[in-house]
Amino acid sequence: MPLSSGLPWRICAHAISGAWVGPCGAPNPKGVQVFISSFVEDDRVSLKDELETFLEHLETTHKFDWALGERDLPTGVPSRFLDIYPAGIVDKYDSFGLIYVRLWLVGSNPQKIISGIFLGAARAEQAEPRRAAAYLRSRLNDIFDPLERERGFQYKNWGDADIWWREEGMSVRAVSRQLEQFMTYRAAEPTDENIQRITDDVATLVRAIDSAIEQLEPIREFGKDILLLYYGQNLPAATGDDGFIEGASNNEAREIQQNVLDDKVDWFSSLPPVPDLGDLKGMQSAYEKLVAALAAGKHVLLMGAPGVGKTELAETVCRLIPQPYDVVTATSDWTSVHTIGGYMPVPQAEGDAEPLDFIPGVFTEAMAANKWLVIDEMNRADIDKAFGEMFTLLGGKWKSIMLPYRKRQEDGSYKRVVLGKANTQDGDAHVYPLDPSWRLIGTMNTFDKASLFQMSFAFSRRVAVIEIAIPNEADYRQIIATGAAVLLGEDNSLHDAVLNILSSIFAVESGVGLGRLGLRVGPAIPLDIIRFIERMRRFETDPASLVLVGLESYLFPQFEGRHEQTADIAAAIATALGWPALPQESLNRLSTFTGAVD
Repeated sequence: MPLSSGLPWRICAHAISGAWVGPCGAPNPKGVQVFISSFVEDDRVSLKDELETFLEHLETTHKFDWALGERDLPTGVPSRFLDIYPAGIVDKYDSFGLIYVRLWLVGSNPQKIISGIFLGAARAEQAEPRRAAAYLRSRLNDIFDPLERERGFQYKNWGDADIWWREEGMSVRAVSRQLEQFMTYRAAEPTDENIQRITDDVATLVRAIDSAIEQLEPIREFGKDILLLYYGQNLPAATGDDGFIEGASNNEAREIQQNVLDDKVDWFSSLPPVPDLGDLKGMQSAYEKLVAALAAGKHVLLMGAPGVGKTELAETVCRLIPQPYDVVTATSDWTSVHTIGGYMPVPQAEGDAEPLDFIPGVFTEAMAANKWLVIDEMNRADIDKAFGEMFTLLGGKWKSIMLPYRKRQEDGSYKRVVLGKANTQDGDAHVYPLDPSWRLIGTMNTFDKASLFQMSFAFSRRVAVIEIAIPNEADYRQIIATGAAVLLGEDNSLHDAVLNILSSIFAVESGVGLGRLGLRVGPAIPLDIIRFIERMRRFETDPASLVLVGLESYLFPQFEGRHEQTADIAAAIATALGWPALPQESLNRLSTFTGAVD
């Protein structure tokens, strides 16, 4: 049972940044007890006395009460919390959609206090806290902005949160979702040197809540909207900047919201149900999943073996919409400077000076131009290093980030660089806007074992992951046969032999070739080999030799890091070629790529 004080307290409603002070801005007098230590030590008697002493020296427009609670997290880790909430507004402060201050003590080694503004609700689902957070943060931007810019608070969803109490094999998803009810928070260890800072944070947060209530009157109606929103029964429409329609009934809000959504995804309804995918045979299912995910507001990661047509499918969909897009290829050298931007010297029209200025990266340029971005071979990059602050923007359309850069203006002045939605009121921001319809489509080669470890969970949970399957054997044979038509002539013996060899290596799902090893690749690779053979036959006439040269150039590089399968790969290819074994020279080339070289 929560332990409530039943006592009102008054908190000064002046500027919400800086250390807490007494009434009318008076300095913190000697003898005022810091209650954080008693909370950490679970000394409830001392906590009550010290908290009341603390409250006596603060003032607020509204009455506040406090309550204690505790529970074991779904991970089995014990936790305790102290809630400071505006009293007399709703009957049950923690389940009605009210916002309040929560201090949450979690973990043991280390032990930390999460202090922040909490959104009351009776349960934690996966999507609803984020939806409610976006609405609330848009309504209270001028409250959250100084907290986050001046005192280091921040909003994070459960995929980003620093879960320091996690142990190996422990699932933290359920409890981490509850972190999304923190509209903004910061975590700190309750050490002697941090106690005063945490205490100052509490005073700052209570002042913020006090100001928020003034802005959200009538609070009961706001609480109802938040609660309905949280449970998915009411979706306030996004009109203008605040994402809410004042005075609209629930039914009106739902109708307007649906109209807004219909406008945003109008391209979806105009797409043909059975599109012309050209050479992408057998990709109808993947196409349907991709366009549905994009229309539903998600960024997409296409996963599959090399050559299945991941990038081609992404480009085809963009053209069918139609939607302007850019294609870039990720590299291991990518940093946030390449993707988001950074300072670069800029030559001037007059003089030799080259002052530094912020130059946008590939993400920022595409985002500002509302050109969708297709990132090929995404797992070649260190995603955490390359994406940087983009993780925040990928999490939702209401998000925005301020970069540690300034952009030179035409008049010679500099403004702070903001990506997404401007959240400053003073005009001192150079904004690279993020349209809600903007999408990122990445491709990832599941064959590339050496780079898979770089795909972070923080990224993968922000996208819809769609696997692009290799065509079935019948479709695969037809694709190869269509491509091999370029080899037809007066004597079709070369055509027939090449078609038979390539089909046995690539198309057969089991028993022979790559299918026996579970290493099938997409049809783009045998089609490249066919085009190579069509030219190479001027210098070589033996079908098996021609295919082998093509395999060395187009297939062998795909086996990077598969040194343990070198012998099996060589045997399967030799069998398909009708040879007892690969020539030593070819085996050496294969070993170079697989890493089996001594």
